Amino acid sequence: MGSMQSLSDSELVHLLSGGDHAAVEEIYIRYAPLLLKHAFKMLQDEHAAEDVVHDIFSNLLADEKKLEIKSSLDSYLYRAVRNGVLMLFRKSKNQQKYIEGLSSFSEYAETTTDDLILEKELRRQIEDAVAGMPTKMREAWELSRNQHLSRREIAAITQTTEGTVNTQLNRAMKVLKSKLTILFSLF
Repeated sequence: MGSMQSLSDSELVHLLSGGDHAAVEEIYIRYAPLLLKHAFKMLQDEHAAEDVVHDIFSNLLADEKKLEIKSSLDSYLYRAVRNGVLMLFRKSKNQQKYIEGLSSFSEYAETTTDDLILEKELRRQIEDAVAGMPTKMREAWELSRNQHLSRREIAAITQTTEGTVNTQLNRAMKVLKSKLTILFSLF
C-alpha cells in the first residue's frame, strides 16, 4: 500500500482495526500536537496534558483490534482527551488546577447523559460564581479566560498594574474553589 500520509482518516481507522501499528504512528503524527494543545488548554499543566495524550495512544495500540470508532477519528480522539481530563479531575487531590479547564470542553465531545449533566452543572456553577464577583475581579477573569489576554494586556485595558491583575485572578480562583467545593465533594 502507498504512503500512510496519503490515506484518509477513515482508511487509517480501517487499518488500525486490522492491527496495523503504522496506522497508529500516522494518527499520532497527525493528531498528537493538536490533542496536546487541547489537553493543555483544559489542564494548564503540560505534564498532565502529555500524560493524557500518551494514554490515548497507548490505548489505541493495546486495543487496536477491538476498537470501534463510530464517529469521525478526530471526534473520537477529542472525546478521548476530554474523558482523560475528566478522569484526572476525578482522581486529583489538587482540583484547583482543573477548574479553569472545565469551562472549555471540546465541541467535538459526544457525551453520555451523566457527563453532560455534570458538565452543565459545572458550567452553571462557574457562571454563577463569576457573575457574583466584584466588577473589577469579574472583568479581569473574563478578559483572561474568555479573551485569553495576558496579565500585562489586562493591566493595560483595566488601567491597573500586573500585580493588581494577579491579585484579582488569584481571588477569583479562590471564589471559584470555595463555590465549587460542595459540588466536588459529590465526586
